[in-house]
Amino acid sequence: MRSKKLTPILVLPLEGRRLIKEFMSKIKPISPAQHHRRYPAPQPTVDIHDDAVPIRSERMIHAFADKPGKVFLLYGERSIFQLSLQMAAHAMVQGNPIAVVDGCNRFDVHALSRFARVRKIDPNKFLNHIFISRGFTCYQMEQAITHKLPAFLATIHSSTALVFGLLDTFYDEQASLREVRQILQRLLGSFQEMKSKGVSLLLVCLERTVAPQERNQLFTTLKNGVDRVYKLDTNERGSLQLYLESQQPVHEQIKGTLNYGTNRTHLYQPDRCGTGKLVEVPPRTA
Repeated sequence: MRSKKLTPILVLPLEGRRLIKEFMSKIKPISPAQHHRRYPAPQPTVDIHDDAVPIRSERMIHAFADKPGKVFLLYGERSIFQLSLQMAAHAMVQGNPIAVVDGCNRFDVHALSRFARVRKIDPNKFLNHIFISRGFTCYQMEQAITHKLPAFLATIHSSTALVFGLLDTFYDEQASLREVRQILQRLLGSFQEMKSKGVSLLLVCLERTVAPQERNQLFTTLKNGVDRVYKLDTNERGSLQLYLESQQPVHEQIKGTLNYGTNRTHLYQPDRCGTGKLVEVPPRTA
């Protein structure tokens, strides 16, 4: 084991495959037939947004790696997790450590091992560049992302993190809708704060319709709070196609501003800042 002691909630360092294989063997992914009534199986995909632009995955990978400080959302078909791990693997090849917060049990250590073996890289050394934390409730996800992730990224000298299934735990009705909305708003604020410090975040979510219907608004809120939204969908030929669904204008992506959401507050905008000088206020007229 490493000599560094890390906080258990955020980090299980992947040193070798034995420990992870043992852990993963005890947890089986939920098959479509096993979906709980509160979490229906993903619905058939809907039409792509009119403004969506089909692109190659290499362009998304380049855009994510180009400059530090961004928040991207990738959603759609189940292959989104494979694509995101591919993005992480290319960064790891360059020696860049990656942190992953997994809220839907989609992290696949075997895929990363295969990636390393194909390129004749020692899987054990390769996996030392990625760290995983799992959250099983919305409260754990908030703690891991807001309170643990920034400090841990600084510890491993990394500026890249992946978040799998951010909203999966938010669909649990044991947490009230009002409460999960508040948690999501706090997380969006944390994303913007990390972005302002040069951290690049890739949020990866399945597209699904849940019950009750009100909770589907959470996904809309999430989409409105990121810099770019990518969707992986099936095209008319039946093959997977990646689309750039939306992106914020450049002037909206100002470092250090909380520009998330369509109903954002303007308390932090420059025109709200005073000059520091006292001025005479004219008397009110009757």
